[in-house]
Amino acid sequence: MSGRRQKLTVHEPDSSGWLEVANIDEIPLGTLKHVEVNDREIAIANVNGKFYAIDDRCGHASARLSSGGLRGTIVTCPLHGAQFDVTTGKKLSEPRVGGSIPDMDKLPQSFLKMIEHSAKIVAEIKTYDQRSYEISVNGKSIKLKMKS
Repeated sequence: MSGRRQKLTVHEPDSSGWLEVANIDEIPLGTLKHVEVNDREIAIANVNGKFYAIDDRCGHASARLSSGGLRGTIVTCPLHGAQFDVTTGKKLSEPRVGGSIPDMDKLPQSFLKMIEHSAKIVAEIKTYDQRSYEISVNGKSIKLKMKS
């Protein structure tokens, strides 16, 4: 996991339709990198030397997936724990809403009721697959093809 932020100002692809977004040295094995291209936030993952790109905002609560954990081909949302396959963008599991917070018994009852109410609302938010992007590696250059 890297969470490094890089805003790219590329607005037009090259003549073959590809946009250069990173260098392979910027994304070590087993990590993710956040890039912004043409007002889209994209997470680029390095899985055993192969690169994949998906939308970087979790469809559940808009957390940045590149700030989450990457194990194999699975990225876990750092906010609610939804999981996605970085090779396809497919949702693998729903968010883990709820659970215990250490020392909750020390919190005021009114606050605990608010947390419980908020958890019920958040649990109803649907989580969708992430858009995936085609990646090409040429030498050390990582390029992606934007979808409309």
